[in-house]
Amino acid sequence: MTQIETGGARSVRVTLPLSRSGFGLGTGILTTDGELPVEFLEPGDRIVTFDRGAIALSRVIVRSVPASALVRVRPAVLDAKGDGRDFLLSAQQKIVLRGWRAKAMFGKPAVLVAADRLVDGAHMARLTGSTPMRLFQLVFDDARHVVQVAGGTMLAASARLPVVTRA
Repeated sequence: MTQIETGGARSVRVTLPLSRSGFGLGTGILTTDGELPVEFLEPGDRIVTFDRGAIALSRVIVRSVPASALVRVRPAVLDAKGDGRDFLLSAQQKIVLRGWRAKAMFGKPAVLVAADRLVDGAHMARLTGSTPMRLFQLVFDDARHVVQVAGGTMLAASARLPVVTRA
């Protein structure tokens, strides 16, 4: 698997184990400038978070993963308005599930659950095949944060990661 890391004035290419979270190409992320596709985000962009308001993005890590590591989500399944278009997530990406869905499935008013646990084949479907797909992981300096994507769905963004340097 290949990773390209942006931040500061350098770009580093290294081989790492598969990341457990991330957003697929075209997934809209809510910023202080409005919703932007994840591939257009850069370090320093202010991302709107549920837990801390707008905070600066430290890095964006881009990984190439097989299609089978992703889940396609239809916005209607997680958002009452169902606005927007389908988006892709890592199968291990944590989703904030609230309201009647969380209560019915887990007996709690809100839960943080991996996307692959919500796959039903219709509204949330696991992709198949080994075609390489780009996965974008958002990294913040201080902690993990809950970000808003694709018409209101809330997802957990990456925790702080160590800096990768050339060996």
